[in-house]
Amino acid sequence: MSYNYNHTLPSPVKNALQTIDSNGDLPLYKQLFKALKAIIVSEEVKSGSFFATESLIKKELNISRDTIRKSLSELEQQGYLLRITGKGTFVSISMPEKSIVLSNFKSMTQEIQDRGMTPGTIIIDADKIKPSVKLMKKLHLKESDTVLFIERLRTGNDIPILYEQAFIPFFSTLENININNLPSSLYELIKSGGKSVHSANHIITATNMNKKVSKLLGVKESTAGLAMERTTFDAQMTPVIYEEGVFRTDLYYYTLTMKNK
Repeated sequence: MSYNYNHTLPSPVKNALQTIDSNGDLPLYKQLFKALKAIIVSEEVKSGSFFATESLIKKELNISRDTIRKSLSELEQQGYLLRITGKGTFVSISMPEKSIVLSNFKSMTQEIQDRGMTPGTIIIDADKIKPSVKLMKKLHLKESDTVLFIERLRTGNDIPILYEQAFIPFFSTLENININNLPSSLYELIKSGGKSVHSANHIITATNMNKKVSKLLGVKESTAGLAMERTTFDAQMTPVIYEEGVFRTDLYYYTLTMKNK
């Protein structure tokens, strides 16, 4: 799997690199840190956009990789940059706090849009399967029933945020669905099958990402993540989707507002 990032230095980054003076009073890594931080703070490179790689900066400046790495690492540690393994660094996304309002039901697409990003979907796999014992319980199914299995990545500004496995009972109106041409929104898929989306139970727990998930989300193996389980119901409280997934904690979180009654 690949992501279509444009691996060229943005013009503001190139211009900032021209200000580095090897004969200056400040250490090179400090000069580089200050110059790159300035263009991030001034928003000359948009939030979520590709920023740089060590090798691209090395091509522009005759300084050591250790110096470059030290500057980029400090920018990452202070929250200015986001590193995606094998892809480079990106300008961190400024994430507003997300308060959970029980009466405010939103799809993942809407949540990503509310966080100021452009939502996207990468389908990894899709198939018709027989339900496991767990799925029969979650979706109120029989052993003879069929389930639509969808494995995918949800992205914001082309950056992977959520790895997800979704399971949908095969309603009679979905029997002719083309699993090679699925819509990006599961709720739209449900609606096309004649079902409504009314409510959901959403459970969030802590986890450490396994090798597969960490690779797909572009982080190091065993990185901490937010594991989620979500069962979505129609107006008759019949389960229509069961989902399991893992969020990147540096790009997605919830804030709970509590009141003393």
